[in-house]
Amino acid sequence: MNIKAVHVSTVTPVDVQKMINMKIQMRRISFIVFVLLCANLVFAQEKKEIEGVVTYVTTQNVYVKFLSAKKIQSGDQLFQRESGSLKAVLLVEQRSSVSAVGKPIGEAKLKVGDQLVALVVDDQPEAVILVPESEQPVSDQHINKIRKEEKPEQRQQKINGRVLLTSYSNLSNLDSTASHKLRYTFSLNANNVADSRVSFDSYISFNHKLDDWAAIQENIYNGLKIYSLNLKYELGESTSIWLGRKINPKVSSLGAIDGLQFESSFKHFYFGAVAGTRPDYSDYSVNFSLLEYGAFVGHKFQTKNGNAQTSLALFQQNNSGHIDRRFLYFQHDNTLLPKLSFFYSTELDLYRLQDGQPISDLILTSMYLSLRYRPIRQLSFAASYDNRKNVIYYETFKNYVDKLLEDATRQGVQLRVNYRPFKFMNGGLSASYRMRENDLHPTQNANAFLTFTQVPFIKATATLSANVLQNSYLQGQIYGLRLNRDFLSGKLNAGLNYRFIDYVYLSVDGTLQQHIVETDLSYRMNRNFSVSLNYELTLEDQYRYHRMYFSLVKRF
Repeated sequence: MNIKAVHVSTVTPVDVQKMINMKIQMRRISFIVFVLLCANLVFAQEKKEIEGVVTYVTTQNVYVKFLSAKKIQSGDQLFQRESGSLKAVLLVEQRSSVSAVGKPIGEAKLKVGDQLVALVVDDQPEAVILVPESEQPVSDQHINKIRKEEKPEQRQQKINGRVLLTSYSNLSNLDSTASHKLRYTFSLNANNVADSRVSFDSYISFNHKLDDWAAIQENIYNGLKIYSLNLKYELGESTSIWLGRKINPKVSSLGAIDGLQFESSFKHFYFGAVAGTRPDYSDYSVNFSLLEYGAFVGHKFQTKNGNAQTSLALFQQNNSGHIDRRFLYFQHDNTLLPKLSFFYSTELDLYRLQDGQPISDLILTSMYLSLRYRPIRQLSFAASYDNRKNVIYYETFKNYVDKLLEDATRQGVQLRVNYRPFKFMNGGLSASYRMRENDLHPTQNANAFLTFTQVPFIKATATLSANVLQNSYLQGQIYGLRLNRDFLSGKLNAGLNYRFIDYVYLSVDGTLQQHIVETDLSYRMNRNFSVSLNYELTLEDQYRYHRMYFSLVKRF
């Protein structure tokens, strides 16, 4: 006993304190390293799609209406379906309960009637918040004990859908024959059918010209587009499989996938695999020759300051048994620093053909970076950089691969500032610069807008806008004035818009001047039924162009 007592006495209280301090320091360093590693991995929370329609477009802003926009946040991206994939086209700056307004991303061209998609966080159990050890109110063991005692939420059937009828009509005094196009859209989302583990999702559209069925009779897929049609089965609380056509939000750059998808998660990590085919690149039908497969992993976590989400994917795409493309996809998004949002994504191609011989290589195909900083509530800054090359599918594009390689690289930079000095006034400036290798001149674009809410006497929102553009083909300006007002407690919305376009063509001797007058009405009869009408008149010298857009929406 005496020997043991002497041995213990050699460890002084100072030594004990040093050991405790060292342990705390090591845990803090481990936490910091963990955060830095996460900043270089990719993410994707489980999100669901909600759809909206573009109701008004200015040179600076795009207005999108939703059934409910409460889950959309400033800084979110809105997407457009393009050949089955979800392409980011709009950055949300403000939103109300049923609408969102934002700036186009890159060179996205949006028009009234375009359907956009928002990816919002689904109704999932609240994420675990990671905080430094010194701020934890209870021990990890206590948290784990509480988790074990919690009972999982009972599955409950939730069904919602939408039927949409839209018509587009164009008429001019150059041609007495009007062009009419109809589109029918059906979407249905059924979660946990009959309170089971099975869910169903679909998004289908059919469009055709009113007096032209020849193209449809030749190939039904010239009009029929199936963007989503799949079944989901929950193997457990954190593991699911999908069968059918589905766009996976964690690897949305792949577009729609026809086949089998698997995903599972463990604490803050998730992983998944995909095996199937790509839709046909000509008519978007099923094409069993276009095999693709791959896997993805990711990590997500949240702190009291913000969150970070990261994902990494590796995929190979074939055409008739031959390698078409092999690439690595990386994406990261975080809001860990106060008032700063960061987003980064990139694609690296790992395969190419040189003189007909396959080569394993590492080629940067695309890179997109965006930063958004809001030092105070009234002021925000944003910047983005876009660098991308043409995506090469060596088998699909084998007849003109050389042409695509020649015109491969384009770069773009965009800067933007928004300022709201008063509650009734909001303004902004933006500038963009885009350059492509074979362009004679880079594309330069400068925009400015000033919005006044609740203008006296008319009680409407007024927006003044100006746009200056120059590229290899033309230079000119666009000036606009927009008035917008709600009636009947927000159920009826009316808008009036005027734009003046003044272009000078550089490649040929000519000018273009247009006066465009536009009016639109939208009415929500109730929560599930709405109708909208838009009319646009373009005056150009002796020419007159008329365009009408009508939509009828039934939700259930």
